[in-house]
Amino acid sequence: MGAAFAAATMGVASCGDRHTAQGTGASGKTAPLGTRPAPTTSKAPPPPAAMTVAGLQGGSVAFGAPVTLAASAPLRSFSVQDADGAAVEGTLAPDARSWVSAGPIGPGATWSWTAVTPAGASSEGTVTSTPATRTVRATANIGVDKVVGIAAPIAVEFGAKVTDRAAVEKHLQVLMRPVGSNAAWQPAVGSWAWLPDNAPNSAVHFRTKEYWPAHTEVHVVLPLAHLDWGGGVTGVQDLDWHFTIGRSQVVIADARTHNIVVYRDGAKVATYPASYGLDSDPRRNTRTGINIVTDKKETIEMKSKLFHYDEIEHWAVRFNNNGQFIHANPDTVQYQGKTNVSHGCINLSPADGKAYYQTAIYGDPIDVRGTDVKLADTRTELYDWALSWKQWQAMSALT
Repeated sequence: MGAAFAAATMGVASCGDRHTAQGTGASGKTAPLGTRPAPTTSKAPPPPAAMTVAGLQGGSVAFGAPVTLAASAPLRSFSVQDADGAAVEGTLAPDARSWVSAGPIGPGATWSWTAVTPAGASSEGTVTSTPATRTVRATANIGVDKVVGIAAPIAVEFGAKVTDRAAVEKHLQVLMRPVGSNAAWQPAVGSWAWLPDNAPNSAVHFRTKEYWPAHTEVHVVLPLAHLDWGGGVTGVQDLDWHFTIGRSQVVIADARTHNIVVYRDGAKVATYPASYGLDSDPRRNTRTGINIVTDKKETIEMKSKLFHYDEIEHWAVRFNNNGQFIHANPDTVQYQGKTNVSHGCINLSPADGKAYYQTAIYGDPIDVRGTDVKLADTRTELYDWALSWKQWQAMSALT
């Protein structure tokens, strides 16, 4: 073994008998033979941000509310997608350390998120929501792309009792802009009001403070299938649609002057002699207050067990759902313009009844004046305009 070691040593010495043995290190400079080259320096990758989901319940968030996520470090970007791959809108806080969704997460949903730090480190994850206990249908009174009058309320009927009214109402949006405009949508100046429950279901109406501006496009956004109505009950589908406010037509119906006056876009266009409900019988009085047109029929059967009549009438415009109409009645022409003899309806001549009928649309206001019986919630389903603005606002769940 000693000879072998000596031979090896000699072999090394013979490689450079007059020079000091040298080697090349990682820096490119020479290093004494027998030393280990310095390791190459590599920079550690930047750590990704850790995300925390607010309000977790057994690993899920409660559906029906916006989602909030907090980051362990500031973010350069943050994106969220739903199960279909569509972007979920939200807002990254000014300090870039938290994100809140613009709207609520629906029941049984899964959202995927991607967070990127300023250094480029990326992390991903998911958020799931709790399931619904029951899904039911909700309906609205104004159809898609319909044209309605300036007093039309938006009425939403729920197929169940809404027990968490505030949680639902704060997500209901009504937006407006002039017809044909490309301007940004603006919130309508109005309020939602919860009417007394039509047991076992609930109803909420939206009414503007003043009449709708004529020739206005309205956009209604009701994310009812994303909201918890209470106890995990939610909607079958969201309601999201547009309709239009047409021309302004207001009828001033004064039982004292025995006529109706029609104003269109602020100008008086017609005055028709009329007969109202019999003054001496409160059961037959036409109800004073701002009523609205709800329907119209060219021919209709009108009957009453209380007053013992069953007759066919023409050119009938229903205002409210309490049995009152403006309609043609040839049997009372002799009284029209002079005295009130009807059972509560406003009677016109056949020619005047047809002329008015042809101009009326759903949502037109019929402003009845001069009778002793007031329009009230005990007498009709649509008493929205019978209440003062203060009274109407008090029926919101958010006041």
